[in-house]
Amino acid sequence: MKGLKRGIAFILALILMSAGSILVYADESKSVEAISFRNITQDELQNKKLSENGENKVAFFENGVTDFVIVTPEVCAKPLNEAVAVLQSILEEMTGAKLTIVNENQADDAKKYFCIDAVMNTQRPAGDINDGYQIIIENEKISICGADETGTRNGIYAFIEDILGCMFLTPNDTFVVQQENIYLDKMNEIKKPAVQWRDVYAYETIQNKWASKLKLNGIDIESEDPNLNIEELQYEGWGTWCHNCYTYLSPDDYFDEHPEYFSEKNGKRVTTYKGRDAYLCLSNPEVFEIVKVSLAKKIEENPNQLYWDFSGNDNPFLAGCECEKCKAADKAAGGTGMGTLMPFLNKLAKTFPDKYISTLAYLHTLKAPENIKAEPNVVIKLCSMPGDQASSYYDGGNANAKQFKEQVEQWSKITDKIVVWDYVVDFSHLLMPFPNFAVQARNQEFYENHNIIGVFHQASREKGGEFACLRSYVLSRLMWEGSDMDVAECVSRYIAAYFGEAAPSIINYMNLCSSELYNSNHALGLYDGLMAHYDGYLSENNVEKYNQLIHEAKAAVAGDALLERRVEEVELSVLYAYVLQPKIDENERQSILERINELCEKFNITMVCEWESLESFNQAGLKNAVSGEKKELMKPYFIAAGAVAGIVLVAAAVTVVYRIVKKRKNKSFNKAN
Repeated sequence: MKGLKRGIAFILALILMSAGSILVYADESKSVEAISFRNITQDELQNKKLSENGENKVAFFENGVTDFVIVTPEVCAKPLNEAVAVLQSILEEMTGAKLTIVNENQADDAKKYFCIDAVMNTQRPAGDINDGYQIIIENEKISICGADETGTRNGIYAFIEDILGCMFLTPNDTFVVQQENIYLDKMNEIKKPAVQWRDVYAYETIQNKWASKLKLNGIDIESEDPNLNIEELQYEGWGTWCHNCYTYLSPDDYFDEHPEYFSEKNGKRVTTYKGRDAYLCLSNPEVFEIVKVSLAKKIEENPNQLYWDFSGNDNPFLAGCECEKCKAADKAAGGTGMGTLMPFLNKLAKTFPDKYISTLAYLHTLKAPENIKAEPNVVIKLCSMPGDQASSYYDGGNANAKQFKEQVEQWSKITDKIVVWDYVVDFSHLLMPFPNFAVQARNQEFYENHNIIGVFHQASREKGGEFACLRSYVLSRLMWEGSDMDVAECVSRYIAAYFGEAAPSIINYMNLCSSELYNSNHALGLYDGLMAHYDGYLSENNVEKYNQLIHEAKAAVAGDALLERRVEEVELSVLYAYVLQPKIDENERQSILERINELCEKFNITMVCEWESLESFNQAGLKNAVSGEKKELMKPYFIAAGAVAGIVLVAAAVTVVYRIVKKRKNKSFNKAN
């Protein structure tokens, strides 16, 4: 009996001792990748090599004077004219000299030409370069030309950044180097993007036509309509985007007379299920004919659109149509809704061979089908949900990243045309620090190896997400340059250019965030709360360190209103992580909240979450969030207490049984004697 009691006591002691250490959220697998940013001096940013003359060099500017004249085509579209104007303005700011812009018919007397878009006997670059460009630099002529005007525009912006060393930091801010002497290396280079279709879905990318300077082609930069929202400006090149099957065959038009056109559930034809739109019955041949006619009409109305999507509605509660024919087709394809959807798409693709026909691999159609190949002009938009932003899809270091890695690998056997829909944001906390830069080049390499023709990086559609402009800038350049791009160097140069003398403190802040995420070995998800990283990069101790670094950054630029404002953008994210800390004093929490509101008003930020406004956050959202964090904080102790209670009950039961058995043995012994 003493041995039993000692054993129970030992177990109880272990449980009580470990209660405080149960608060651990680390993954067993190696999920996080390391990255380190470096301090770049303001002098280093000035691209001093431009002032170095020598062999194989062309004197573009000397002592702020140039003999070159910018020559444009006789007929020049507005976006290209805008790019030329930007080039002229930046060169003037760099050197103090303003280049003359002339039409090609007026260029006879010029000594040297900066030729734009195949003028002055320059041939357009040959081959399939998508929206790439060719830059030729010779003694008497500089030429930028693309396969079309979009490529030429990209070439102009690339010349400004890659050759001159300037940076398009935000929709309204451009870093311009200062050089009176500009000597250019002679060259003849053709550049094309690593990704055919490129988009960063963020509030900032559609502002002031910044997307064109980022060389994104998934955003309508030519629209002049100020009333268009982000949904209407995004998805350039697409006639339809997603969740749209009812736009081809509407329940309002057909259900009363033809319920068999719609999905079956529990023996009944339905157009909605659990409050969400349902699907079409794709095994019904009449459905195909109606959709085909509808698509033909849409294409006729918008003939220049290259991509046309046909995909199911967004209903996680209904796995497609459950009629016998649809179920049989899905089962034969390996238990995926693609058993009915892929043959349907293939027929559409054959009907419209000069267009790309796309669909979503999502929910019940996420899994690639067995024994079915996609037609050459079928595009699969593959959603990386749940995905991960701490382990690259190349390495698949945790369950979420591995799952998406396997999905891409399976789909790349079905089709050579995949558009990745990647999530690079924490939807639950748009302002929270989100150190996801480490995996991006590795992800890009994975895309390049697996038939990815397009990438849709979904960030925040709301204004002012954490490092929104920096993230958009880096992802845009990465999609253009490809996986050989040094992400750490790109981020470091951006930070130096944007934050000036505050850059060293901001770099230290970013390095600490990244290293603490790396050391914690956690996944980084698109709905993570503070508690997911409370023993990692969002711990109370780390957030306090971040706050100290922000104070250092502000002190470094005190008196410079522009740089102070930029540091405050980062301060807002740190304060947001601070205000959610479960252990801080409530008076301190209120003070932090007041500062958050002050900064949000300053930056016109109205949303803290994909579905929660700042107003709601002030009224009850913060209180509820902190309450939830506190419950998460106490959960390990509740678990430990439950375990203790369980052990106590077991011990009590064992004791009772022991006493009963012992009592019976004693009775038997007494009877025997």
